[in-house]
Amino acid sequence: MPVYDQNYRSWKGRLVPYPRAWWVIAKTHIRLRWKRGVIALLILAAFPFLMKALQILAMARLEDYDLLAQFARDLEIDARFFRDFLQGQSFWFILMVILTGAGLIANDHKYKANQLYFSKPMTYWDYMAGKFMTVGFYGGIITIAPALLLFGMQLVLAENSNFIKSFFWIPFAILGFGLIALLIFGCVMLVLSALVSARSAGIFFFAFLIFPDIIRAILSNVPEIGLISIGANVKQVGAVIFGLSRPYDYSAWLAGGALLIIFLLCLAILRWRIRPSEVVT
Repeated sequence: MPVYDQNYRSWKGRLVPYPRAWWVIAKTHIRLRWKRGVIALLILAAFPFLMKALQILAMARLEDYDLLAQFARDLEIDARFFRDFLQGQSFWFILMVILTGAGLIANDHKYKANQLYFSKPMTYWDYMAGKFMTVGFYGGIITIAPALLLFGMQLVLAENSNFIKSFFWIPFAILGFGLIALLIFGCVMLVLSALVSARSAGIFFFAFLIFPDIIRAILSNVPEIGLISIGANVKQVGAVIFGLSRPYDYSAWLAGGALLIIFLLCLAILRWRIRPSEVVT
């Protein structure tokens, strides 16, 4: 039978989504954002880590030298040490979230790239996981990774096993605190990126963090006003995770509830803004 006489037979198979589509998105964005600005920010964010590392080294091995002993004096390697390091990285962390996350979804909307994404065997969750992993990777380099390195350094330099017996739980606290910060700030950044342009997303992100803190400072006689501040709520929860006293006079459970509401609200907005049905066929 000639070819032109054969009838068209539709494909009867089942479309199976690519199981690692999120990793392809994350890997691509991580590579694309490895530029001068991000590298410079990573170098600047490394200085606090180096200072803490020198303090640990001075305290563990160099007490006999007067200058280094003075440098290490009054330093105690405990839960507060690691919590303070993570909080001290917050400025660099926020800058990194803006630098790597502001354009992740905004540029897709700008250039109509959503149609390309969802023309592939990809789900909404693949798309969002790939975007979030980009922010999480660079944010984790500034917060979780150096904190774990400091813990490992202290563990290696410790003269006995007292440190690990007393603070074996610290790595889990670092991971917990770091992941909460990444999850909340990363989701807020992605929501803003989905709503406005990349440049506006960075500006609104700063405003979203700064203005609630200003209001909290003005109305400091009302402790619960801190619930409107994402940064204050993260600090409250972080203090509980590290077993330290709360920095503000309201319940850490309320702070955790506020963060949960913000997270769920972010998921709802992202689900509304990111729709596979946007594909034009």
